[in-house]
Amino acid sequence: MSDRKENEVRRLLGAGAAPQVPADLLDDVVRRGTRLLRRRVLARRLVWWLALAGFLAFVVWAAVADPFAPPPSEVTPPLHGW
Repeated sequence: MSDRKENEVRRLLGAGAAPQVPADLLDDVVRRGTRLLRRRVLARRLVWWLALAGFLAFVVWAAVADPFAPPPSEVTPPLHGW
């Protein structure tokens, strides 16, 4: 049974000679791969720089606005000793 399936697969795949590959295919693939790698590295660096800029903006805002301090009291404390 497996011989029949194997023969069928070989027939479908054309187990003959390998197809012809263009001569300049390797150069195109290397050039394309290098370009993709450069883009990925650039995108990764851009994301890190944006994250750093966002963190620095948060630190500057927190230092100027002081958002973690308790809000000022709206009620004055009672006066004792008068």
